[in-house]
Amino acid sequence: MSLSEEANKFSRDKVQWLLENQCRIPVRSTTPISYYYKTADNLIEQADHYFTTNQFEQSFILYSRYITLFVEELKQHHRDYPNVSINDRERVKDIIRTKALPRAEELKDKLKEKYIREYEEKQKTIDEYEEDNLKITTTTLSCAPINIQHENKLTSQQLTDNYVQLPLTHIASSLLSTTNDNFGQMSNKPDKTTYDYSQETATNSINPNKMLYRQISIPNDITLKFLQVAEQNTAKNVYTYGILAGNKKENNEYMITHIVIPKQNGGINSCYIEKQEEEMFEYISNNNLITLGWIHTHPNERVFLSSIDLHRHILYQMLIQEAIAIVISPKFNQTEIFSMTDDRGIPVISACQMSDIHQHVNHPPLYVISSHTNYDLDLECKIIDLRH
Repeated sequence: MSLSEEANKFSRDKVQWLLENQCRIPVRSTTPISYYYKTADNLIEQADHYFTTNQFEQSFILYSRYITLFVEELKQHHRDYPNVSINDRERVKDIIRTKALPRAEELKDKLKEKYIREYEEKQKTIDEYEEDNLKITTTTLSCAPINIQHENKLTSQQLTDNYVQLPLTHIASSLLSTTNDNFGQMSNKPDKTTYDYSQETATNSINPNKMLYRQISIPNDITLKFLQVAEQNTAKNVYTYGILAGNKKENNEYMITHIVIPKQNGGINSCYIEKQEEEMFEYISNNNLITLGWIHTHPNERVFLSSIDLHRHILYQMLIQEAIAIVISPKFNQTEIFSMTDDRGIPVISACQMSDIHQHVNHPPLYVISSHTNYDLDLECKIIDLRH
């Protein structure tokens, strides 16, 4: 395979990876379908911003999420899709036809060109490195016949560790394919030209996500007020759950102003609220609020995100990428704010079909401490407790 063919294959595989691993929003049929229709408007707004600022990969992902959500996911997986009003359906179709799909196609072509350049530059660096090492090896062997050839090969291999075999599943790219462009089937033979984001190393303490997140301002009293309303549950070692809601500031950043607490059935290790979601999201919609994540307690444990937590959180973060999860541990006096990682957390959890408590390998990390939040002394948290 020529360098040009390898570069083209690499670019197709990388775009396909984005479509497969970043663009399918998990749909819960228990969540009111109106929530998806209203919140998805944020995807278009964010995608437009990235498009106008030439952040092509971010824009492509968000337009593709919007298309996939309404063309496939809600139709196939939400029980109330037949009841969606004609006005809502036509509005979404118009956005897809006039903006989302044309721009996604345009961005796909631009990304392929970008990835081809990246591959050719990377390959040039590898070739130069191997050539330099060959000269060093030849010189060294002429002086002393020691066996360092294998060591050189290993060192060279380290430069190509990001290029590994990518397993293929159902491809969402058909949504964006209006030409005869065919991603094709990949060989079973390992190929260093195939891109795999999961091989990239993420940092441990800050959010390594590639997207540029807008800041979220959090009321300084949020932990105290939530612990007060969770006090009875905490005394019984029962979880308490609430939705973080708010609005945008004038500078287009977000601020949390409300915690909406639905009727719920809490337990020692989890909290179930599916049957009560409609009332909660109805309040948020009627008060023109934006869902910015969620908050819950770990009465007798330290702060972390369990497998159940990750599956709950992914919906919020894929609809609004800044969405956060706040976890409070009264026993250990801990409060932490988490986000899922784009390169590993979102693809792993969105593809997982398991429910209840299960295990995921957390290296590279599935979630990290959020780096786009700040506590604001001037904000006050309003508690809306729907349990009473």
